[in-house]
Amino acid sequence: MDALVAALIAWIVVKTGLTAPDPPRIVQIPIERMVEMAGSTARPQAIYVRKERTIYLRNDWTPDTLVNRAALLHELVHHLQETNNVQTPCERAQEADAYHLELDWLGEQGVDDPYGFLGTNELEIMLRSICLD
Repeated sequence: MDALVAALIAWIVVKTGLTAPDPPRIVQIPIERMVEMAGSTARPQAIYVRKERTIYLRNDWTPDTLVNRAALLHELVHHLQETNNVQTPCERAQEADAYHLELDWLGEQGVDDPYGFLGTNELEIMLRSICLD
């Protein structure tokens, strides 16, 4: 896992110019706990908790699938945003960069339709990135 995290952080650094931080703490937890943390009916693959600098992964998460590695990359983007003190109008606004980097990475992994692979589109990304306050 350490090698995967280091490789993904290095990729993010090259793409963004952000400084590579120490890796986050990574903890696997039951999906029921993930749903509670997300505060919705969604079944997230991963969640980053900024104040803890911790990525929580579902307890069935393994690095064997592209979708799981993409979810980890997305949360690592948030870790780099946090540790580099990236300023945005609100925390939700950071989702756009995380999604677009995840889409770019999937394209580099040979995914022909990264949006379809993630089951998203630009409108959904925009809605997830809008400041509600």
